[in-house]
Amino acid sequence: MKTSIHNFTIIALIIAVLTSSATQKVKAESTLTKFGAIAKAESLIPIRPGIPGKSPFWNGSAHQFIYAPAFDYKPIAGAANYLYKITCEDKTTHNFSNKVPYAALSEAWKAMPTGFFELRVIAGLAGSGKYYKAAFFNGPYHQPVMAYDKSAEIALNNLLHKDYVEYWITNKVPDPDYQYYRYPAKIYSALIVGAVTHARLKPNTPDAERSIQLARIVADYLIGISFREGSVWEFFPPTYYGPRIKNNPGSHMNLTTNFTIMGADAGNAYLDLYDYTGEVKYLDAAKRIAATYLKNQMDKGSWYLFVNYETGAPLAENIVIPTAPVNYFIRLKKDYKVEGLEQMTEKAMNWIMENPVKTFNWQGQFEDVKAFEPYKRQSREQACDMAVYLFNNKGDFALAEELVRFAEDQFVIWEQPLPIIVGNNDKKNEQSGWNSKYWITPSVQEQYGFFMPVNRTAAIMIETYWAAYTATKKEIYLAKATSIANAITLVQKEHDGDYPTMFTKYKMNFWLNSVVYPAKTMMKLEKNLQ
Repeated sequence: MKTSIHNFTIIALIIAVLTSSATQKVKAESTLTKFGAIAKAESLIPIRPGIPGKSPFWNGSAHQFIYAPAFDYKPIAGAANYLYKITCEDKTTHNFSNKVPYAALSEAWKAMPTGFFELRVIAGLAGSGKYYKAAFFNGPYHQPVMAYDKSAEIALNNLLHKDYVEYWITNKVPDPDYQYYRYPAKIYSALIVGAVTHARLKPNTPDAERSIQLARIVADYLIGISFREGSVWEFFPPTYYGPRIKNNPGSHMNLTTNFTIMGADAGNAYLDLYDYTGEVKYLDAAKRIAATYLKNQMDKGSWYLFVNYETGAPLAENIVIPTAPVNYFIRLKKDYKVEGLEQMTEKAMNWIMENPVKTFNWQGQFEDVKAFEPYKRQSREQACDMAVYLFNNKGDFALAEELVRFAEDQFVIWEQPLPIIVGNNDKKNEQSGWNSKYWITPSVQEQYGFFMPVNRTAAIMIETYWAAYTATKKEIYLAKATSIANAITLVQKEHDGDYPTMFTKYKMNFWLNSVVYPAKTMMKLEKNLQ
């Protein structure tokens, strides 16, 4: 079996001339910080390595590896020993032998530099491939440009005075020129949360009054366009809406499609607004969403990812990894004394434990990506959610730390990003944020299929490291959290106070949810550090 970086679902162009020479790489890795020494030693420990018939090989479409990987190479009849031949891009070789062709590369990993390497497992030829060894943590990185909470306040204030946000206040409807308003459940919900958060920053001021007026307008509009009462997914906010959505039978993005995980986003937004205003209609809207989840939960404990909202018929066999709904149900029970959710919550949690926790099929859950087969579009959000849940509830810390390591291994770039151009393989993307040489690190990539450094993704990783630090008291987790937070302030400086969606010096697509959630995370981190 041959596994290659060229099999990735994005088109990647390997840049011929790297920003650092191999000699510089070796020098950098030989100068270890206190945490760098710890991280280098930990990088030799594989993450859930595959074993035929026992543990699945989940990394066939991976982009990078911080921790020593193992690959799904097949045994050759009669072979009693396999030679692992590794050639790195600095021309060094690192060989070892093992009785199986799918052993983790731990024995050679310590001496290998950051960068591409070619692997051949020989007894005949059991397998070969080209991979990227990513840099382990050697921080802390950077100093913050400003206090984290001040950074967040500036970013939120900038967002809430954008023209396409002001449009709501003037016209009571979404601005048709802002393309991402086509995803109401995600984007309207984020705007409500951002407006309430902003109002709390400036109590008893005209700014607070304006922000709450905005939140009410958006929330009322979202409730008004929600799926009709009597439909299978009644009261859920639409995933897709507006003139930019065309009913195309060949696309999953139709007006009748419900991306079921997103109900929790809207419910949480309504709860935030209820907390501020005390207006019961928003609490009722949140409760109705939970009730619809309850009536549609499958016996196995979760929900189909994409369904027709009127009939409930699934568009694909993919199932929700329901960490967000579980957290939503817990919030309703704990903070609002909503009864009748306990069994649903337990069944959903059991499904998570029996499925992705065992299979490591942490499939991406994104409304703008169609359903894919297992392991092709891995992401890290639900794995992080699960780790945070375990840390916060004094659960299995060993499992929680394994999930953190998975998320870091596959999606965190501490330094020296793999040299790629994401997207179309053409000249126009060379001088742009799609080119990894213009990424600002540390960064956190969103998913295999969109291996870009996204701000909201970075915020999720900060929250995960903070939860790990709080539970285990390991200082390296705090160093990792603050390193990513510091990078957020650096990116903000490059973008005139905005929180851009991508960690790059170039202006790119601007998703407002990638302002709101990082801002909340930065404010929380500053408060926690005091």
